Amino acid sequence: MLVATAGHVDHGKTSLVQRLTGTNTDRLAQEKQRGLTIELGYAFGEAGVNERIGFIDVPGHHRFINTMISGISGIDLGMLVVAADDGPMPQTLEHLQLLRLLGVERFAGVITKSDLVDRARLDQVAKQTGALIPGAPLCTISNRTGAGLDRLQSMLDKQLRDCPQRATEAQFRLYIDRVFIKKGAGVVVTGTCLSGAINTGDELRLLASAGCNTQDIKVRVREIHTQGKPATAGHAGQRCALNLAGKVSLEQVHRGDFLCAHPTASPGRRLDTRCWTVAGSGRSLKHLGRVKLYIGTRRIGARTYFLDRGEDSTSGHRVQLILNRDVLAFAGDRFVLRDDNERTTLGGGVVIDPEAPQWGKSRRNRLKQLDALEMGPPQTALDQRLFSNGDIVSLRQCQRIWNLSQEEIDRLLALPPFDTDNLVRISANGDELILSRELWESYVDCLDQQLAEWHSARPMEPGIRPDSLRALVHRQVPAHLFKAVLDDRIRAGQIVHQEQLIRALGHRPTLSPQVQREWQQLEMRMKVRGLNLPLRSELQKDTGFDARRLEMLTRPAIKAGDLFEIGEKRLALPDTLRELAKRVQQFTDTSGGISVIEAKQVFGLGRNLTIEILEFFDQIGYTKRSGNLRLIADPNAARLIQRD
Repeated sequence: MLVATAGHVDHGKTSLVQRLTGTNTDRLAQEKQRGLTIELGYAFGEAGVNERIGFIDVPGHHRFINTMISGISGIDLGMLVVAADDGPMPQTLEHLQLLRLLGVERFAGVITKSDLVDRARLDQVAKQTGALIPGAPLCTISNRTGAGLDRLQSMLDKQLRDCPQRATEAQFRLYIDRVFIKKGAGVVVTGTCLSGAINTGDELRLLASAGCNTQDIKVRVREIHTQGKPATAGHAGQRCALNLAGKVSLEQVHRGDFLCAHPTASPGRRLDTRCWTVAGSGRSLKHLGRVKLYIGTRRIGARTYFLDRGEDSTSGHRVQLILNRDVLAFAGDRFVLRDDNERTTLGGGVVIDPEAPQWGKSRRNRLKQLDALEMGPPQTALDQRLFSNGDIVSLRQCQRIWNLSQEEIDRLLALPPFDTDNLVRISANGDELILSRELWESYVDCLDQQLAEWHSARPMEPGIRPDSLRALVHRQVPAHLFKAVLDDRIRAGQIVHQEQLIRALGHRPTLSPQVQREWQQLEMRMKVRGLNLPLRSELQKDTGFDARRLEMLTRPAIKAGDLFEIGEKRLALPDTLRELAKRVQQFTDTSGGISVIEAKQVFGLGRNLTIEILEFFDQIGYTKRSGNLRLIADPNAARLIQRD
């Protein structure tokens, strides 16, 4: 259990901790000289068999309030220390307020200097202190005489027994509050373990500040001290000192840096949060106002962007914090906001999403996502997002938001209602996504329906290109899921992907009665022209079809091999091309080759058209050019223009 003292300067916090632990937490010469705490001090007291209570002695003087805020995290119990002669003072109230903003819910009251006042005054101060922390246990002591210390120790032992177990499902993380060199061992860092567990030999990531950027350094835990004693492991809620091995020096590590086991989480500069303002501060949070953010052991400049302006503020405001520097945070992390000059506490809150978006942050669907993330533990939030909001959820994002390992994600998804009957789990764009089966089936139905409608409107077409189908369904099927839905239908055998075209199973190109009539009209006009292959413009004139209608008739016929393009503007029927190929074959059988002039005479056509026909035969490999002659290259190539 970790206990933070709270109270006004010179109310006996440091003396009390020394009485309970035997340790003087005023470790700096300047602190001992001046008789007040400047830095946070740490001490440990015995409490039962193999149990230790950690005490964090925080500065009481108002000038060191910023040090106090940036050093408290992971506190189990706030110990409000009030001197009997003074009673509650301004810093008493401010400390209490800050502890509550940082999420501390359990308190105990200690009234010191009981030997300096009479019983009436003691009762009065006890009543005042009890009003500040209703329902919390109170003790009256004297640090000078030792009176009441046994009762206080018993009260702390009971608080230890009643202390709720810290959740350890998340991965290990720790904000660094002190760094030093241990002779013969190297760099040692200390801090409060916020989540997870650590063992000697474990590898961690040290995210060290380097100017405005962050260095990501791999380190290994060589040695561990927890609650002031050597250990082989540590866990959430304990004070830990870690001796780090790796390419790390004292100059690289600073107070406010971060150790974590999460393999990929990267720091960011936007946090979506729930903020509460401090009543009676005389100042309030403002939209796009500048503030100082205290989170973990870091202090960072930030701006406040209100996400739900105009809504009732009794439950706080949702605020996106836009930071001046990188920070690695996770959902549930507590913080305090002070004004930019760091004179007044404006409020505090809790992180909802540590990977907040820059764009669309106030849109309705985004606010619904935040509603879900605020509902409680990951299981509840996922249930809301998947089955009520209809969201597509990134598992990478889940791991990032809640600091979960892959194994923990898998265990979570093994719980009801996340079974395979209700949930679909797919890979897309290097990420694993989950969505409700109902939503997935709607995407499948949309794809099938759009493909069926496309076939119905274009019965002559053998199929549609994947990018064209994606464009048809883009309003209903998210672009990043299109391939996954299509692949699923292909694996199910309901869609065929062949020759770069998509078609529904069982689809065969057919002609509607109207198209058949129009095709017969077109085919007749082309046959009338004989070997004189028509231009598209000539066919439009002969048939009365406009360019769009002609294209709709000819495109599927070209794909099916019922029509061929000669050059850029001419069209030819297979029978016509076979006749032209036959004449080339007959001439070359006797002469060995054929020139353009000879082909012109054989075809009975103009020079330009003759050249276009010969170039087409070259293109399909039927002929090849040799000087001024064309030779038969591959008689079998003529099969390319044969009807099936």
